[in-house]
Amino acid sequence: MTIGMNPPPQPLLDRPSQFRQCLRQRLRLAREIAALRARFATAVHDYERVLRTLQLLAPTVGLSEPDVVHPTDPEWGPAALLTYADGYFLKGEQDRIDRLLHLMP
Repeated sequence: MTIGMNPPPQPLLDRPSQFRQCLRQRLRLAREIAALRARFATAVHDYERVLRTLQLLAPTVGLSEPDVVHPTDPEWGPAALLTYADGYFLKGEQDRIDRLLHLMP
């Protein structure tokens, strides 16, 4: 075989076997999606709890409650975190945390 050539095709499964295999894959992926959603919901719940705690503790360390801002509008709910939880979100969180650490006495 030379570089750049495709390997020889493998024999195709008969259609019913192929269909059953796709059904098994679909079920496996549905389980993975459900597990990811559950882990995401748990992480968002913990994230919201930590934000509320930070806002309550801010005045005790010389910061104002508004200094500890939510990265999205809290009324948007968890869906906003899913939508905006990307590299910009992480960078923004790192910047906010650095700023808060510098503001602390």
